[in-house]
Amino acid sequence: MIQVDRIHLDEDFVDDRYALSSGESVQAVIFASRHKAESKIPTLTVHPIGNYSSADFGGKPGTLCKSSPPLMTSALRTLKAKAQGMSFEVSFETTHHGPILNSPAFYIEIGSYEELWGREDAAEAIAGTILSVRDEGHPTVVCVGGGHYAPRFTEVALSRKVAIGHMAANYALDHLDDAMILQMSAKSDDAKKVYFHRKGMPKPKYRELRERFASCGIEEVSSEDFDPQ
Repeated sequence: MIQVDRIHLDEDFVDDRYALSSGESVQAVIFASRHKAESKIPTLTVHPIGNYSSADFGGKPGTLCKSSPPLMTSALRTLKAKAQGMSFEVSFETTHHGPILNSPAFYIEIGSYEELWGREDAAEAIAGTILSVRDEGHPTVVCVGGGHYAPRFTEVALSRKVAIGHMAANYALDHLDDAMILQMSAKSDDAKKVYFHRKGMPKPKYRELRERFASCGIEEVSSEDFDPQ
């Protein structure tokens, strides 16, 4: 465990710095952090990191970090189980903000307002989740469409045997050119499948992106293509 004094969004390449100082290799980095939202809905979230366009909150413009689809999806499922009875919602967020690392990384957060950040039961659920994540060997998919809190992708992850990597909400769709699509795939364990939240995105954009992903060698799938949990 590494504790830092400055804001985590500025901790670029903390993995490389740790490896250099410790002499140990880094498999993945999990950032335990806090989350703030205007909705003030009590929520525990899990999300990959990177920027589809500008880098307003750390990282690099147009650059995604490697995600860890098996561990990140395992974290969501484990957190959902550990948070039962706590009055918190548990969900993915789509890919956003920095920092930038060379190792696979994702965030797990307590939200959504200051009075909840000190909830010890939520913190214990997150700590237990971090210690319990594992690779379950499920097929990997990237996800496109819908809102920032990814309700459909969360539902699929909790109900199907799948490992979810980078996710792009509707506000990022215009930035999904061929180069970004290939980056989503490469930094999601070379995922060759994409799941669209078709009902949550404009139909013309869905048709355009379905063709674009296919031209990049990434096949559209539905939730029914994955075994139930």
